[in-house]
Amino acid sequence: MKTLGLLLLLFLFALPALAADDIREERVHFKAGSSGTTVKGHLRGRDDVDYVLGAKAGQHMTVELHTDNPQNFFNILPPGSSDEAIFVGSSSGNRFDGTLPDSGDYRIRVYLMRAAARRDEQASYSLSIHIGGDHHQSSAPPTADFADGLSGGPDFWEVTGVPRGDTLNVRAGPSSHETVLDEVDNGTVLRNLGCRISGGHRWCRVAPLGGSGASGWVAGSYLRESAYQP
Repeated sequence: MKTLGLLLLLFLFALPALAADDIREERVHFKAGSSGTTVKGHLRGRDDVDYVLGAKAGQHMTVELHTDNPQNFFNILPPGSSDEAIFVGSSSGNRFDGTLPDSGDYRIRVYLMRAAARRDEQASYSLSIHIGGDHHQSSAPPTADFADGLSGGPDFWEVTGVPRGDTLNVRAGPSSHETVLDEVDNGTVLRNLGCRISGGHRWCRVAPLGGSGASGWVAGSYLRESAYQP
């Protein structure tokens, strides 16, 4: 009887640990006419979250995590039952920018590193997600008009991810130390004049669509492909 009671007690203590391993899922939806969105969340301990969204092979996806805990990262898992990530944030950083290999539901798993989770640390974060191209197209091959980093890129960018109440600086050169020529808000559409890596960061040269404003360089992390048609 003592042995049976001990086994029962151990089973009851194990239940919360099993429940903690369950990963909460949230389906990501884009607003009509939009190719991206930003979701905000809060993590504590081992409470991982999977953000699930459908995409097609050949589409270009950008994911960026902003967090108040340096132990907070995300992985990207491909469609299917495989848990082998195609991107691991803890070794590659909190930004993914690449072409998707398969069609189906991708999972963006947000988590705390194991040591931080054991300490029951917390993290408040925002996750910016953008998929280039037309989600509703048939499986056509990708063109050179995707927002693909440095090579080619779209004709037009849209400013996104700038904190509320702030603006994006347009600078005289590809560096945060260059003179500020202008400031633009979220949602501003700019003409793409090409991008380059400078100081380990992607910078893009842009020009305003109208007569007002200055041409210059902006941080590429605040740009996404725009559907603007002249």
